[in-house]
Amino acid sequence: MSYVGVVQHLWLPLHWRPGSVTTMPIIRLSREGSRELEADVQRLEAERTLVAARTGQARERGNDPTENLDLRDAIDGLALVEGHIAELRGLLATAEPLEDAVNGDRARLGSAVTIRLSRGEVAMYVLVSAAEAARRRGRLSVESPIGRALSGARLGDEVVEHTPNGPEHLTAIHVG
Repeated sequence: MSYVGVVQHLWLPLHWRPGSVTTMPIIRLSREGSRELEADVQRLEAERTLVAARTGQARERGNDPTENLDLRDAIDGLALVEGHIAELRGLLATAEPLEDAVNGDRARLGSAVTIRLSRGEVAMYVLVSAAEAARRRGRLSVESPIGRALSGARLGDEVVEHTPNGPEHLTAIHVG
């Protein structure tokens, strides 16, 4: 195997073949979601300086990670933080802005939807991309089972979400 073949073998994904085209899914972020991710990047960059300082302190006790467990832990922590920063920066760089949802008659990405559960409980969600979903904060991914069921729903529509506990009937009482 030639040098080029070795490099291709080591660096290219297994599913990639010459001439094949791979596309990344389009991620859409709201202004709020974009701001939150940028704040996460800033928080992680501040954390990176602390982890780097911890790595420096651990190096003072020895440079061999096989013998210095504190150094190995610090290096692993730094790699995790760096990886998360790179992932978020990549997401922010490739994401398309989500236009504010116009008050339409159907729920879609960016819409605020109020639903009534079959138990009578009322919940309000904003349909967002998976990258900014946070169900506890009322941000529901359109790729989640409930999000898929609600996508395209109109005011008064009853949709069914299939859960492990059986079907859940949801009624859209507000779409905006």
